[in-house]
Amino acid sequence: MIYQFKITLKDLKPAIWRRFQVDSSITFDQLHKTIQIVMGWEDYHLYEFDFGKYAITLPDVEFPSERRKEFHAKKEQLVRHFPKEGQAIDYIYDYGDFWVHQLLLEKIIPMDESKVYPICLDGKRSAPQEDCGGVSGHQRMVEILSLPDHPEYEETVGWLREGYDPEHFDQAEVNEILKGSALLLNPKNIKKLPAMKPVKLTAAKLKKHLQGLAQSELIEMITECYKLSKDTEQYLTVKVLGEEAIASILEVYRKKIMDEFFPARGFGKLRLAEAKKAIREFEKITQSKSYSLELKMFYVETGVEFTNTYGDIDERFYESMEKMYESVIESINKEETDQLFQEYQQRLYAVVQNTLGMGWGFHDQLAYLYGELKWIEG
Repeated sequence: MIYQFKITLKDLKPAIWRRFQVDSSITFDQLHKTIQIVMGWEDYHLYEFDFGKYAITLPDVEFPSERRKEFHAKKEQLVRHFPKEGQAIDYIYDYGDFWVHQLLLEKIIPMDESKVYPICLDGKRSAPQEDCGGVSGHQRMVEILSLPDHPEYEETVGWLREGYDPEHFDQAEVNEILKGSALLLNPKNIKKLPAMKPVKLTAAKLKKHLQGLAQSELIEMITECYKLSKDTEQYLTVKVLGEEAIASILEVYRKKIMDEFFPARGFGKLRLAEAKKAIREFEKITQSKSYSLELKMFYVETGVEFTNTYGDIDERFYESMEKMYESVIESINKEETDQLFQEYQQRLYAVVQNTLGMGWGFHDQLAYLYGELKWIEG
């Protein structure tokens, strides 16, 4: 069966909306990708489909939500969660700008074999510019664009993506992109390759093979591995140069985290999953507990600074900060001496102080976690 949806950005007038059709058997991740194309978003940020009592998203494995049940968007099919016409839910994109869309299932109709799905039927206006500051930022940007004599006009035009026009919507152009992506967006069109027995190189087999190589062959292999990827290059750099290299790599990963909150240009994309992925990569490459702890602390401090700069974010953002802060506390408490406590105590306390007045019980939770430090008296 085919689902016909109408999606409308909330809290904006005149309305920005699209009407489109998809196969009911696709996953919610495929629906997300379809929405990104029909709306004109750039798929920079996290998302969720809000069903009230539960959400469908890409759950954070390390820091699962304690607020409500989450289903994995790459595993859940539309047909299991949209049983009838007229059902409406919220699709949320970008937890920073917090774009809330109403997603309404208008019709359930038979498939037309002459059509290629998904297909866009109608719509009005362009999606807002990414990272423009949410509804208020978009409205201010549109106002400035309508006033060529405005003192911020040239700066605003220079910041916008090339060709951006808030009134632009080209249905034919959207459908051309959807058609080119149909194999990814409509799994029924994917031709299955013949099954092949997986080939796996175990650590034991690799070790045996390496032991049989001549020194020159081993050197050549490691040198080629060094050239293959940035991660391998950094791993070998750490192995050869030691702590000096770790300190240098730390700055690279600090910048990766900083760019998600305070990039050199524009607004932070606030892709917390990307920032946490950077921390995991750093841990894997360096295998340094102390430097990894520093990176986790930096993540929390930068998140708190972001909130103090731009105002309250949302519960999910604060949950992520709390869990990372708790991870730092747990690492310090595992130590037999108070060395790490002495090193981080002032910074941990400063984070608590800097969250006074923030919403969602953020300050209180951090204060409670701070009190869990085993070297805190009283």
